Amino acid sequence: MAPHMQGLETGVSAIDAGNDGLRYLLGRVFEPGVECRRGQGDGQCDRKHCIRLQAIIRYIDRNFAHQERVMAEADYPEAGRHCGDHASLVDKLHIMVRGQVCADRDGQKVRDFISHWAVEHAKRCDHPFSKWAVTRRVLAPKR
Repeated sequence: MAPHMQGLETGVSAIDAGNDGLRYLLGRVFEPGVECRRGQGDGQCDRKHCIRLQAIIRYIDRNFAHQERVMAEADYPEAGRHCGDHASLVDKLHIMVRGQVCADRDGQKVRDFISHWAVEHAKRCDHPFSKWAVTRRVLAPKR
């Protein structure tokens, strides 16, 4: 578990499970033994479409879609702002892909960027949603 991603726990299962998965993924996807896309026949990374960064984006897309369904079902009044914050991260990650960010070359930067975003997002969005949902008994607190 990445120590710089502490404090993300909200008490909302859908959010906490997604954050746990992201921590796990970030801790594994940049390990040196994880293969990236290789160039045509020469065995060298083409550094054009980082498959590891794309795997993170796929995970985040699924995770955010699930969280956003939970907010919609709860009729959370701040869901639009919360979803906008999700979209901003996905947009920035797509910019990284287009900018040919590479997991081998830039892995620590990507991990730090996502970790920092996750901690700030938890403060700005996840914790307020948790407090709103639990106090209104829309969602049962996680035990």
